[in-house]
Amino acid sequence: MKDLEQMLELLEQKRLYFLHYEKEMEALPLLPVEELDPCVQRGAILIEKIEELDSRLKQLAQQNGSLARSALHHDCDRSQLSADLGKLYDASMAVKAVASRILQNDATVRERIAFERDKALNSLKEMSQRSSSVASKYKRSAETGLSGALAEPKGKEV
Repeated sequence: MKDLEQMLELLEQKRLYFLHYEKEMEALPLLPVEELDPCVQRGAILIEKIEELDSRLKQLAQQNGSLARSALHHDCDRSQLSADLGKLYDASMAVKAVASRILQNDATVRERIAFERDKALNSLKEMSQRSSSVASKYKRSAETGLSGALAEPKGKEV
């Protein structure tokens, strides 16, 4: 297999990016609200890098045939693979293990983000209701003051 070393290097980089992403997302539920957006943005950058690596891996796998693709996607029996393809299979499995842990933590991350979103929406609704209330009170007082000022004074001639 001609691109084995390059594919193994890409898989190792992918595993390291996933580990970094996992660390970021594990911290997210405990972060103060003002640090959530920067954390999510850092995660998005890591995902972009992982997608770039995936694209390069896909190209190399296609160039190396169906056995390489099967090893990368675990669509075959590990014991039936050559030593080189076995290394590829194992490296891909190490990436998959980290990705699996990330998915297990995903529900907690989503709950925290949903909680903060709902909290912000409720605050906006309260502010909107208060604004409407203040505006209507102002309007009533302005109308009352205006109608009283325009009425002719009783008992006084001009």
